Amino acid sequence: MRKLILPVLSIALLASCGDKDENENKNVAEGYKVPSTYNFENVSYSGQTNRLDMLKELTSYIKTGHVENASLDAQSMKNMFGNSNTPFANADLNASTKQLQNKTYSVEAELYVSLFDSIAKYAGQAGGTDGQAGLVTGDGRTILVDANGMEYAQLIDKGVMGSCFYYSATSSYLSDDKIGDAVDNTTVTEGKGTAKEHHFDEGFGYFGAPIDFPTNTEGVSFWAKYSNNRDAVAGTNVIMDAFIKGRAAISNKDKSAQNDAVAEIKIQWEKISAATAIHYLNDADAKFNDDADRCHVLSEAYAFIKALKYNVDASIDGAKVDEILVALGGNFWSITPTQIENARNILATAAGLESEKGNL
Repeated sequence: MRKLILPVLSIALLASCGDKDENENKNVAEGYKVPSTYNFENVSYSGQTNRLDMLKELTSYIKTGHVENASLDAQSMKNMFGNSNTPFANADLNASTKQLQNKTYSVEAELYVSLFDSIAKYAGQAGGTDGQAGLVTGDGRTILVDANGMEYAQLIDKGVMGSCFYYSATSSYLSDDKIGDAVDNTTVTEGKGTAKEHHFDEGFGYFGAPIDFPTNTEGVSFWAKYSNNRDAVAGTNVIMDAFIKGRAAISNKDKSAQNDAVAEIKIQWEKISAATAIHYLNDADAKFNDDADRCHVLSEAYAFIKALKYNVDASIDGAKVDEILVALGGNFWSITPTQIENARNILATAAGLESEKGNL
């Protein structure tokens, strides 16, 4: 796997921001109220919602190839990825100017486009086994895998979650380029707020949560769904409090609270990905003797581990992620329980989840 190189954010501001922070905090609204939900004036993240819905349709289409004799069209998948030639069942998505491809980390976007050709080639074909792509059936599921047992649908679905949604939110919209001191936080655009508010809202949009999450989980999707699934053990739903506090801080020009909230969001989002990967590694160990189940959950674990590279402020660096992936190995047919356990242990230690790993 090619080593990911993410843009390095400037830290020069740290050496000279004291006066700026002090001056900005003088303008903080006295005793401003932080709401209990993400309910603010002038909020818009429809572009992010569109992309979430686009991925849902794309993944759903890919999974129709999990039936013998089914056929899929590579160009249809490419059209969904790039939102061209009205590919969606949802007319609102066809009318949107948004797409997944141009917001996905470029190296991964190229990979997905090539995978669409392979998915179309092997969709509906029985006989998936070591060295041969095709359908694999277990006790409770049939999936389409590549020659190494990696499930195509999960490589796309969870892969885009990491290289588009997570990457765009943590490394773009929650960066100084989008919410730093130089970004306008005074001029209000009706329906969108200030530039800084709008960028922060767009980061929230990629999380996939309703405004009253986690009290309300109806319609929860993607990262918010996995946050809720891991919350009982890892306490990950506190990310929602950080989103709310961060938006309130920006609206009230409270730079210190904004910085604290953004740092917490990035910490918790990373934890969601790591904890979910550990969860699926545990599943793989438990379901080891069922080829379809093992390949399915290992594919999910692989994608969530790989996603850890896309947070530029992550505590787990790219070299450590590569170490975990090497420990896991690249073939889910020949993988051993020892490999799964080793990968899980390295990840749990790196993520500070050593004491929780057995319960995830």
